[in-house]
Amino acid sequence: MNLRKIFHVAVYEYRTNARRWGYRLVTFGLPLLGAAVLFGVRALKGHADIGAWVAGGMDKPVAVYDQGNFLPHDATLPAPFVPVDDLDHARQAVRDGQFLALLVLPPDLAAGQKATVYVRDNTMTVTDAVTSRLQTLLLYAELRKAYPSAQALHMAEGPDVQVVVLGSREAVHTEEEGSSRFMVGYALSFLFFIALFSSAGYLLQSVAKEKESHIMELLLSSVTAMELLWGKVIGLAALAATQVMVWLLSLWLLGTQAVHSFPEYEALKATMSQLRHPDPQLLIALLVVMPLSYLAYGLLMAGLGSLGSNLRESQQFSAAVSLLAALPFMLNFLFFINPNGLVPRLLSYFPWTAPAAVLLRLAIGPIPWWDLGVVVLAIAAGAAFSLWAGVRLFRVGVLMSGKKPSWREVWHIIRNPA
Repeated sequence: MNLRKIFHVAVYEYRTNARRWGYRLVTFGLPLLGAAVLFGVRALKGHADIGAWVAGGMDKPVAVYDQGNFLPHDATLPAPFVPVDDLDHARQAVRDGQFLALLVLPPDLAAGQKATVYVRDNTMTVTDAVTSRLQTLLLYAELRKAYPSAQALHMAEGPDVQVVVLGSREAVHTEEEGSSRFMVGYALSFLFFIALFSSAGYLLQSVAKEKESHIMELLLSSVTAMELLWGKVIGLAALAATQVMVWLLSLWLLGTQAVHSFPEYEALKATMSQLRHPDPQLLIALLVVMPLSYLAYGLLMAGLGSLGSNLRESQQFSAAVSLLAALPFMLNFLFFINPNGLVPRLLSYFPWTAPAAVLLRLAIGPIPWWDLGVVVLAIAAGAAFSLWAGVRLFRVGVLMSGKKPSWREVWHIIRNPA
């Protein structure tokens, strides 16, 4: 292969796709939108309750109507509960939005009578917020019989907890660090997923359009199929790297401004700390897993894209690969339950679901180092298969015309490219 020709193809692909309005909109539009939101919120900081906007009304008090005099009347109830004496007036206040909800304790709670929660809308988030704090309220009522109000409240709410992860070495994690890790990891997984598939999509479109317009035949008179393929792959990989660098730089700049503008929010400080000092496993995933993932997807999609006679047919071939890549996001609730469970692990061991799966697992918490090694090997095996299959498909596909091949014929081409 002629490296000079590969370089020229790569530069052409980079320049051509960098001029796309869609690429510019996604690459620079997201940071500009973030900057507009940040500076807009900062301008309104002195004129509005930003915390109420963020909470969406979830910080409103919860009215408590105690029918059995279960709660003490000589002390303040734990937040967000406030006692009320008029049931009808309290229900109307919930309708008017003055209270988040109304909790009615029955006359004989100890006998198993059901407590009732009145809400304005049938929103699961509100109901969960009330019921999750109900246990604290009931425990406080019992503790108040034996302890002063402040001491009973402290005991009912429970102690601050730090988590010690027992791995190759002990690591202490606070609740704020866990939340910020999830925010950073999930955001990065989403952004890298967009960058990965936008570049792989451009690769597919480039091959399909050049074949449909018969430009491919002219190109193959000057370069070989392998030189053309590698030039496109390298050029669009550089395009994706540029996109990621712009996003990371924007996250760092906007995050720094957000910390200076809202120093009262500890979550922002913890999130910026995660960005400045990323977890080693997350860093390895981004620097090793993502490039290998691009090869696994890009080479295969380029090979499949070359089989179609037009862009629509090429996209039909790539739809299956795209669906596999998005599968972990569709099953993300399983990752939230247990990131080291059977399904998350199996998805992270399969090369074409592994990139999103491992990023989701790392966003929730660290995984065993041997597990991360298996994931890297699985994606490397997928990249090797894509190199073997994609090259064979591309060599044959760029010269094919007429009817779109079936999946059985695609497999026959991979096994017998000649």
